[in-house]
Amino acid sequence: MSSADCAAPIGWARLVAYWFDDADSAEAARVDEHLLGCDHCGCVLDQIIALGNGVRHAFAAGQIGVFITTAFAERLAKRGLRLRNYRVAAGGSVDCSVDPDDDLVLGRLQVPLQGVRRLDLLSHWSAGPPDQRAEDIPFDAAAAEVVVVPPLAHLRRMPAHVQRISLVAVDESGERVLGNYTFVHCGVGPAT
Repeated sequence: MSSADCAAPIGWARLVAYWFDDADSAEAARVDEHLLGCDHCGCVLDQIIALGNGVRHAFAAGQIGVFITTAFAERLAKRGLRLRNYRVAAGGSVDCSVDPDDDLVLGRLQVPLQGVRRLDLLSHWSAGPPDQRAEDIPFDAAAAEVVVVPPLAHLRRMPAHVQRISLVAVDESGERVLGNYTFVHCGVGPAT
């Protein structure tokens, strides 16, 4: 069956849920059955898998920064990854570094998130890219923290610098700063 012949293509979200085993058994069976006879949807699933593999590789190589949940950070630690955690309260500052044997550096921004529907992150680096804004970042209000994972390869190349971060709640009435955080990065530490 060609893409032109697929009368009911499976949507991206359904295919992603299927691939990540988030679909219930009845939904998974429907998707399986459809994929057996549909080259078009099979090709879309192949693209999703390739994209996921590419993101996974770039993340593991420290080439991209991401936001993760507290639960995901705990799963990474249980898998044996070497995580360097920096917890910072709103209004706080922390001296930080990265060692050659670190797998990831996590900035754990403590912030009350009850009632927040959209959260943006503003970042300014003293030695690096100009001010940046990440819009509508993922967060878990119950965890009362936002976990930022900067691109490790980039962080290792940067000289000593200061990064200032603001978390901003955005709603119909405008924006309000929930917390400001300062990371004083002294560079790459010695190998351990």
